[in-house]
Amino acid sequence: MKDAVALYKTPNPSARQDSVEMIWDAFERLKTYYTTLDKKHSSEKIVNDIANGNDDFVNLFNDEFKMLTDIGNKYRIRHHETNKIDITDVRYYDYLFNRCLSLIALAIEYLI
Repeated sequence: MKDAVALYKTPNPSARQDSVEMIWDAFERLKTYYTTLDKKHSSEKIVNDIANGNDDFVNLFNDEFKMLTDIGNKYRIRHHETNKIDITDVRYYDYLFNRCLSLIALAIEYLI
């Protein structure tokens, strides 16, 4: 994650794509935080940890985990098959990077 942030901060706009890929990899690793659980159940436990028993926040964070997972699978971030959606504007990388980083940073606060 540190490397992704450092890369993101470089003035080279083409580094944005690499930093987004790296932060998405960190997100995928986060979902396996609870090693005694499979990825899905580990993610659910992380969401419950963050939400502190508040059902509204459970729904919010479940939706955010699912949305980020879908973005990572649909767009040319982690997967580069020809059927993936190209990110055509370099500014989108800023949005995607910060959105993913925000969720990871919040989760880490509850996991440490």
